[in-house]
Amino acid sequence: MITATGLTKHFDSFQALKGINLNIDSGEVYGFLGHNGAGKSTTINILAGFSKATAGACIVNGWSLDKVEHPGDLHIGYLPEEPKFYSWMTGREILLYLACQMEQPAATNRIRHLLDWADLGSASERRVGGYSRGMKQRLGMAAALLYDPDLLILDEPSSALDPEGRSQVLRLILDLKQQGKTVFFSTHILSDVERVCDRVGILSDGRMVLEKPLRQLLRENVDSMYEISFTGPCPEDLMARLRHIPGVNDVNSNEAYLTIAVDEPGPTGNAILALLSSSSLTIDSFGTRKASLEEIFIKEVGKHAV
Repeated sequence: MITATGLTKHFDSFQALKGINLNIDSGEVYGFLGHNGAGKSTTINILAGFSKATAGACIVNGWSLDKVEHPGDLHIGYLPEEPKFYSWMTGREILLYLACQMEQPAATNRIRHLLDWADLGSASERRVGGYSRGMKQRLGMAAALLYDPDLLILDEPSSALDPEGRSQVLRLILDLKQQGKTVFFSTHILSDVERVCDRVGILSDGRMVLEKPLRQLLRENVDSMYEISFTGPCPEDLMARLRHIPGVNDVNSNEAYLTIAVDEPGPTGNAILALLSSSSLTIDSFGTRKASLEEIFIKEVGKHAV
């Protein structure tokens, strides 16, 4: 759905994008990560057809952006970071206004469906000026879906929302995925990405420093360490026996869990499990420690810091 190669953007002497590459497949949710000022919004403005790249090639929804005369030609759904609406109009009136190119019966049915989908049915006759920020975000997503696009580009859709508002927006994104839509969204809230994304791209100082499927990225960043929790305290003699297993480098314990540092998780883990199964202890959990996306993000950005 989106392929970009060598995308650059200059604002006078300032280079906002420095030859980035992107690849978003049909039907996936893609999280575009980066600190404020990394170039996320600049990239989104180019992909949505609002701005021209200084150099590079980009295909969006089958269109080469250098041949696009109007953003509407792309037939995508777009949600800005802070959608603006006429405050004196109701939610239903906003969507009716935006559906001006649709036939009236189809528009009425579509709007009713989208308002219910966005959990705004009961607020559809209220003036938008009285909507919360989360309600405005959901109305913006409904507006982006009016003409049933296959591709949606969302700029910081959960930014500045309270936990309930963020959860509602993420629920809608997951539902879009279930519908087979392709969703590209920028964010700096990494926990949101872990909840909904198939693939991630990390932007730093106008450069793409990483792009991978999320599961692969998390799988590749598993520490050589096991974390085990027990119903009761771990006996000292068991810790001593664990330290004698080949491949175990260190064993530590606190009130919550036992940590075992190893050379390689696989073979050594089998030996640890065999020893634990021969004990009379009740194991609550056993697993390798996985790096969070936040830890991966900080590491990757740090590698490329100027």
